[in-house]
Amino acid sequence: MTARTLKSELTYLRSLIEAGWNGALSARRELGSSALTPVKSCSLLAPAAVGASLGALSAFLGTKRRSGYRSAMGGLIGSVVGLGAGVAWSSRGVAGHAARGAIRKINTVREARWLEENPIDYA
Repeated sequence: MTARTLKSELTYLRSLIEAGWNGALSARRELGSSALTPVKSCSLLAPAAVGASLGALSAFLGTKRRSGYRSAMGGLIGSVVGLGAGVAWSSRGVAGHAARGAIRKINTVREARWLEENPIDYA
């Protein structure tokens, strides 16, 4: 690869990243204040509780020695994973909107790049 083509590829990569970022931010502008509404904490209790239960239960499986520390750590890790899953599930609408905006802008940059490398001669 020559230095010229490497610079061209890096410029293209940068424009793709900028387009994706701008597309994701456009979702926030389009949704307005509804994108910033906090997730209800009561909707996160169930996934956190299920995660904590599964984490504590997993400490008892596979070993003959059952320690309280291992069970507590399993419950803590399970609750964090459950809480994260609950937040991801609750914000899936906003994330989907941001992903669609990013894909739209990235495709625009890709099409411009294709037309640049493959010019159409109408004459």
